[in-house]
Amino acid sequence: MAKKFLLLCLTACCLSPLAQAADMLVLGVVPYLSARKLAELYEPMRIQLQGALGVPVVIESAPDYQSYLERTAQGRYDVIATSPYFGRLAQLEQGYEPLARPQTNLEPLLVTRKDGVNTLEALRGKVVSTSDKLANLTLAAHRYLIQNGLTPGKDVTIRPAGSHANSVQALLNGESAAAIISVTALRQLHPGTTVRVRIMKRLPQTTPLLYLANKRLGSSRIDSLRRQLFQFANHTEEGQAFSKELGHGGLKEISAADMKALDPYVQDLKAMLK
Repeated sequence: MAKKFLLLCLTACCLSPLAQAADMLVLGVVPYLSARKLAELYEPMRIQLQGALGVPVVIESAPDYQSYLERTAQGRYDVIATSPYFGRLAQLEQGYEPLARPQTNLEPLLVTRKDGVNTLEALRGKVVSTSDKLANLTLAAHRYLIQNGLTPGKDVTIRPAGSHANSVQALLNGESAAAIISVTALRQLHPGTTVRVRIMKRLPQTTPLLYLANKRLGSSRIDSLRRQLFQFANHTEEGQAFSKELGHGGLKEISAADMKALDPYVQDLKAMLK
């Protein structure tokens, strides 16, 4: 089953935006986990949207965050499940319309090995691994470290590993002294991995993953998508299981204040992209 939906992801990568818009709806998920894992996690949502909208729906991601950001800007995706900073940028610069956000906030963590460092100061001169340099967790950790006297690139090295699993594996292999990950992503790793790490610091909670729709879908279809997402995540057995698996706690509306609060991080993101 998972192979089938991963194939759909890879097939979608070969289609142009115009072909996608005419023939199907593409759900673009930020690549915070492997393509296979994302296809498995988002399959219940794909089925729900396909049945409700009456058109084929495929799941697509990207090789990395930079590629995902570029594909979002190109209009490759009809609906995005994206990092909050990417979502705010898509709203401001490509006109994407907010659909929904999880009820729960994102909980960033700094984790280390069971016998690893105990303090932030102990990270001075060392490597901290992360999934991607543009991941919202990475940007949140940048701010946190600076506020606590450690400047990335000077006092500590932030090293992208390509995925959360790779980031934690780098930690376990001794290639880093700590890793940046979220509570939800840590829970989604193999139990044999998670039992070998411990939480060193809980960072301030931040806005979680956001769902937005490409403006080309039109207001009527976007309103329908929003209703379908709320109905699915909050009022169906399958949707509630989906929400639990992703740590969403259900879905709710994205407020203007939610989006506005992301502006400082969008500026950080733009600075990184230069």
